Amino acid sequence: MKLFFRNIIDAVKYALSDRKGIVIISALLAITSFINKDGFLNSFWKIFTVTLLIVMGYGSYVSWYTLKGSDKHPKINNLKKLIWEGFKKSVITFIYSIGITFFIHQAKVNLNSNIIIAVISVILFVLIYICLIAGLLNRYLHKGQFLKAFNLFEIIGLLKLFDIKSFIRVVSAVIISQAFAVSVVILFDPGFSLTELLFSISTFFLSPFLYIATKRFVGLNVRELLKNTSH
Repeated sequence: MKLFFRNIIDAVKYALSDRKGIVIISALLAITSFINKDGFLNSFWKIFTVTLLIVMGYGSYVSWYTLKGSDKHPKINNLKKLIWEGFKKSVITFIYSIGITFFIHQAKVNLNSNIIIAVISVILFVLIYICLIAGLLNRYLHKGQFLKAFNLFEIIGLLKLFDIKSFIRVVSAVIISQAFAVSVVILFDPGFSLTELLFSISTFFLSPFLYIATKRFVGLNVRELLKNTSH
């Protein structure tokens, strides 16, 4: 429990120490949210918007640096590097999402007609999602090599290192960080109330802060786990 709270404090301090990054990521998230929610692009190309790729690349490097034992922040000015990393991560996520989407659909279709198939579909959905998380982590542990995200033997080996508490902490942090990746919505409609304005402003800064902090938190938990298993 002490380690858990220590990692939370570390993640918060890490995020707060990069004020420039928070402001820039805030702006990028707001732009991404505006593009994705107002129908400027079709559903497929939304995931490849440049702003989102930069945000994804930044988050990847936060976890990557943390796993390597570094406390530095990704450089925002190296856009080519961030976009390329974000693109690779989005492709990996897209490939895994094909299976995830399929089994979610099967679970819904068979929920009332064939409960066995529905349950099996849910189990397979969970397994693929876990492989996605472990695959991304495995890739960070191997200098960002693309194919390492799909190396099933290494992924299973990595998952075996997790105890239940560590697994829950990492998965929870991953889900939260993914949720905050595109959660900012700044829409000034007619009749926009003061409450909505304050909520939008707070979300504008809170979402990137939590996004950065949770990426750091994921890296810290996995780093501690690998350190303990190597002894």
